[in-house]
Amino acid sequence: MNQEKVGKFIATLRKENGYTQKDLGDMLGITDNSVSKWERGINAPDIAVLNSLSDIFHISVEEILNGERKFKKKEKDPEHHQKVLEVKNLSKSFGKRKILEDIEFDLYEGDIVGLIGANGAGKTTLMKTILNLYKANSGIVKICGFDTRKNFEEALSKVGCVIENPDMYQKISGRRNLEITALINHIQDREFIEKMIKFAKLEERIDDKVKKYSLGMKQRLGFINALIKKPKLLILDEPMNGLDPLGIKELREMLLKISREENITILISSHILKEIENICDRIIILNNGKIESEFGIEEVKYKNISLEEEYFEKIYSKNTKGENEK
Repeated sequence: MNQEKVGKFIATLRKENGYTQKDLGDMLGITDNSVSKWERGINAPDIAVLNSLSDIFHISVEEILNGERKFKKKEKDPEHHQKVLEVKNLSKSFGKRKILEDIEFDLYEGDIVGLIGANGAGKTTLMKTILNLYKANSGIVKICGFDTRKNFEEALSKVGCVIENPDMYQKISGRRNLEITALINHIQDREFIEKMIKFAKLEERIDDKVKKYSLGMKQRLGFINALIKKPKLLILDEPMNGLDPLGIKELREMLLKISREENITILISSHILKEIENICDRIIILNNGKIESEFGIEEVKYKNISLEEEYFEKIYSKNTKGENEK
């Protein structure tokens, strides 16, 4: 075992998940100094700790010891990788006010893509138009090859979503909410429902009425409710709104795990750019209803800057330049 390589890999995993050395130490019941020594290659974790690290980062012990992932997402090649979402020349107006203009992008199997932009940039409108909740003025949306206009039911059968807030029945239990969703979607796999309940860490409260849930619990319930029909595409609009730090951390871990284990494509919007940076592998910046920029998160890491810095560089420096030229 190359201690230095393992240490650097642990540091990478820790940073990807947004943990400090103290955070990781607290989860493992050790000091942050011990974590620091691993990351500098001075010491190496024992087998018990390696198993704990494996659980925390959803990665095998073998991968940690090798200092690299076995699992790598395939190249987003249409010939070898399934296109889950296709958006082409999509435009949407309300009256004379143009909200979206010629939006075009593709999402492939296993992608986690962050949609970011200022309030009023068109993020929620874009998501609702993709889902055909708003009728587009022009353009095409295909989900797993199904046109949302021509084959609405087939297309939407491939999608799970939480737009703005989880829409759950408040006066019945979390379990009953999930059972209703399963019934509507002709899902009879009760074992999968139980798996989702455990996945969301709601076992102890799943039979309580939803109105008694905390906001974080409601978000987790809404999230797994969207997964009950085993979608290929998951669309989440500001799922971290109102969550405390623990709730944000739990949601982040769930998103990373479900994408990795089930190969679900995720489109997520949020103003919490640090979390988008931790979760996503690709970013789409929406500005005044148009796609301003689209890039891989690795490009940001290569520049050794934060997503927030990249965002301000692409949006506000451009706007400032334009004003100076007037």
